Amino acid sequence: MTSTQSVLDSIAYVAWHGQRIEHEEPGRVVVVQGDRADLRNYAGTAHAGAIYTLAETAAGVAADQLAAPWGGFILLASAQVRYTRRAQGTLAAEARLDPAADIGALREEFARSGRGALVVTVTVRDPGGEAVLEGSFDYAIRRRKT
Repeated sequence: MTSTQSVLDSIAYVAWHGQRIEHEEPGRVVVVQGDRADLRNYAGTAHAGAIYTLAETAAGVAADQLAAPWGGFILLASAQVRYTRRAQGTLAAEARLDPAADIGALREEFARSGRGALVVTVTVRDPGGEAVLEGSFDYAIRRRKT
C-alpha cells in the first residue's frame, strides 16, 4: 500500500467509496472505484455524486503530488464536469496536470508568495474504456504553516 493510499483510507468519506490508487506517477494518477449497490442511483447506474467524488479524488491526488513536496496544501477552488453517458461497473478516473502549465513558473510563484493555482483534467471511464465524465478541477495551492 502506498503512503498516498493510506492518506485516502484515512479520509472517512473517500474510504467509504472504496477508492484505490491503481497507478501513480508525477503529474498523472489513476484511481478506481468498484461497483457497489450503495453507489448506484434509482436507475441502477453509478450515482453522479459517486462519479464526481472519484474524479475529484484523482484530481486531488495529482495536485497534491505537486504541492506537498513544496510544503503546500491544496484547496479545490472550482470544477467543471460533464457527464457523457450512463456509468456501470468498476470506474477508473485518470487525472493529469494541465500539460500547458508552466510548473517552473508556478514553483517560483509559490516560493515567493506561498500561493499558486493549478488545473487538473480528469476523465472517468467505464470498464469498456468509454468516458462517463470529463472534467477540469482548479486548485489553489497554499503554504503550510509550521
